[in-house]
Amino acid sequence: MRPRSFPAISVALLIVAGCGGSAPPSVVPVSPTSIAPSSLAATKSEPTDPPAPVATPTVVPSASPEIVLVAVGDSIPFNSPKDCPRCTGFVNRYGDALAAATGKTVGVRNLSQHNGLQVQGLLDGLGDGREQATALANADAIIVGIAHNDIPWNVDDDACDGAGGDNIDWSKYTAACFATEVARYTPTYEAVFERIAALRAGKPTVLRAINRYNDWTGWPGHPEAAEADGVIASAAVIAAWNKMICGAAEANSFTCADISTAFNGKDGTKPSGELLANDYTHPSEKGNAVIADVLSELGFKPLAP
Repeated sequence: MRPRSFPAISVALLIVAGCGGSAPPSVVPVSPTSIAPSSLAATKSEPTDPPAPVATPTVVPSASPEIVLVAVGDSIPFNSPKDCPRCTGFVNRYGDALAAATGKTVGVRNLSQHNGLQVQGLLDGLGDGREQATALANADAIIVGIAHNDIPWNVDDDACDGAGGDNIDWSKYTAACFATEVARYTPTYEAVFERIAALRAGKPTVLRAINRYNDWTGWPGHPEAAEADGVIASAAVIAAWNKMICGAAEANSFTCADISTAFNGKDGTKPSGELLANDYTHPSEKGNAVIADVLSELGFKPLAP
């Protein structure tokens, strides 16, 4: 079976933390919006629940944050309560760390999307006048997480196994096929990071990207034979994928957080295990904490020493 992100409607909540007096810097957690139906099939079993009520943005009208953190990307930074109930997402955790490092109040705007978003979709949303473009242009810190949904086994038009259905034929995952996929997606990833950097136009900004962890290795839902065949193949594909993503990010002044090594070890074959939620796709509470730590370890320049 093919692991995929589970769809949901995007969240766009600006949380503003008050300032003044001797109160410490803070971040008010973002409340995700409802889960919305979609035609994208989820191949890891998950209960189907009716949509939850749409959350109302919480804004403190009498104050504005000194720093604005904006996150864009797919469902990995989204932190849906359907994926990880009662979890604090790594975007909000990073906002807390940024507040502590700078001594300033931080407002978090999480514009990531839980709808199977692919890199072309993110690029399409960065046009002039679009909500994401406007938010990013006014952000002091940016996190981009768009590594999940274009990987060959999550699409049906790839050069490896094409529309292979739920059972991946790992014998078709050759170096040549995923090199073809990397060449196919590199220009779009480059365009995304170039566009976001241009929106900041050289203004002092914390620019961060995350790479991709392995949500196949160790997943208990597939046959033992498939797991054995997929460990080396999936690790090789993800290594090539991450080289592409981080190369595109770093060429445009982003620092790339190595989530893959934190989750899967240096050779990429260690199962993500308890760092993933029950769907074995999205980060667990512990996984979110690890991602936030990896991001924080990169420092907060140019906003803090």
